[in-house]
Amino acid sequence: MSQVASISRFLNEVRAETRKVVWPEQKETISATIMVVIMVIVISLFLWGVDSILSWLVKMVI
Repeated sequence: MSQVASISRFLNEVRAETRKVVWPEQKETISATIMVVIMVIVISLFLWGVDSILSWLVKMVI
């Protein structure tokens, strides 16, 4: 099989698989995005707090 034929076959298979994908609706995408943003903020605040406490403790020891 030539390289051009195998690339063509691969692209046809990719196209067929892409048609099978069930894409989320806009409402699902928005709610998932909001949850990700909220979780990033919560985890960032938690890590900032832990870092601040550990920094304070190290300064007390030194």
